[in-house]
Amino acid sequence: MELTTKQEKQLGQTQWFHATLLRHLESLKKGIDVKFNLGSELDFGPGFYITPDFEQARKFINKQVEVLNRSTSNNNIFDSEEVGIIVEFRISNFIEIFKPPDYHCHYFEKHKKSESDLDFAEFVVQNRENPDELQHHFDFIYGVQTDDNPTQALARFRQNEITKEEMLAEFRKLVTSKTNFH
Repeated sequence: MELTTKQEKQLGQTQWFHATLLRHLESLKKGIDVKFNLGSELDFGPGFYITPDFEQARKFINKQVEVLNRSTSNNNIFDSEEVGIIVEFRISNFIEIFKPPDYHCHYFEKHKKSESDLDFAEFVVQNRENPDELQHHFDFIYGVQTDDNPTQALARFRQNEITKEEMLAEFRKLVTSKTNFH
């Protein structure tokens, strides 16, 4: 895959962050399991997600913890509240992964539909509609992500409140970038 100067700069960063729950730390210390992270809220499907943006990781885990703690306090299922953590990884040669021939990688440069490229919104919908199985053959994916609430757009589409094109337009809203390992 031929990388632009901008892509090389983004992938050339050495500091990467993974937001998770404290209860998963011991498992993570034993190694990364790319099949562990399953769910219909994952843009790129099952995998291990990292970002070079600490603030993005912080916002993500804070939101997750808030939702989980709100649901547990309503149900009184757990004795303790969830605690979010951010794990930092130092990767000095990360950019080399995206250069052939060792791995099959994809870089979502933009969130808008492109005739010559894989459509980001369609890709995200496919992954969110089929969360239990891998919908692509990439080892690594880097690029834009959906806004904070594409799940609502997907639910509205399923209830016939919006058209597929309206749902895809919601999914094409750009926030920032992230990387996923498969």
